[in-house]
Amino acid sequence: MRTCISFLFILVLLFLSDTASFSQKKKGNRLLDQFGRTAYSYLLSANRPGYGADAFTMEKGKTSLSLGVSYSDEVIDVPISVSYGLTDNFELSAGISPYTESYNFLGSKINGMGDSYFGLKFSFLETDYFIHAFQSIIKIPTASSSKELGTGKADLYFAIAQGFVSGRFGYDLSFEVNLLQRRDFPTGKKYPTAIQQHIDSAMASYDYRFEPEIIISGGPSVDISKRVSAYTGISFSRNTRLNYNTTGIYGGMGIMLSKKTSFSVGGSYGLEEAGTWGVSGGLNFTF
Repeated sequence: MRTCISFLFILVLLFLSDTASFSQKKKGNRLLDQFGRTAYSYLLSANRPGYGADAFTMEKGKTSLSLGVSYSDEVIDVPISVSYGLTDNFELSAGISPYTESYNFLGSKINGMGDSYFGLKFSFLETDYFIHAFQSIIKIPTASSSKELGTGKADLYFAIAQGFVSGRFGYDLSFEVNLLQRRDFPTGKKYPTAIQQHIDSAMASYDYRFEPEIIISGGPSVDISKRVSAYTGISFSRNTRLNYNTTGIYGGMGIMLSKKTSFSVGGSYGLEEAGTWGVSGGLNFTF
């Protein structure tokens, strides 16, 4: 199958899962505007990355390096990621956001190093047109929890993805089940008295460890030419513990600059009440 799959299509999908992941979850001040500064919004507005999934793995011995930048509702991320094909069906990946800019719970701008991750991906059930993969990622909490750039806790991400390619056309589908650890409640006099008292009074209602999250996403793609590919899709997520749903649409294109270098740019828009828009772009190098 690998000889008939569009190389550009694979590079675009690999780039999207690497760079879009760091900008999916952060919503700036929109959640605070919607729900106020309550214990519920405190938990829901935790700064943490999300991780996209695709079914394609790097070829054995090949390495992919992605450098990107994303902007969403005044939130900035600069992700760097690397993927390595241990075999044709088994891939290792790692990434970090060396710089991220977001908001804390009081609505003030914060910046610094973001979270990191390590991932494994195994592809299976490969035919002339279809390929499937299982992906597992652990978030490494390198972002400062005291500055509220991160939760300070590890999260686990699992996904099953399907990819399809026939000629110039293809699509990508994924189903994710994520185990997000609840962020710790603030102690002491970190926030104004009224806000702190409101959070303290509601703490007993949120006595749990994990916030299970389900994400379903996918959409079609097309090779416009030998060097240009375009894609679009829709994504739905649900935080089952906090009973919060989001739906968004996305799209973009990739351009092959050379046999080993590609450029990708994309955008997204949230359809929920506190929806946000975002743009991202970057370079991918394969060697």
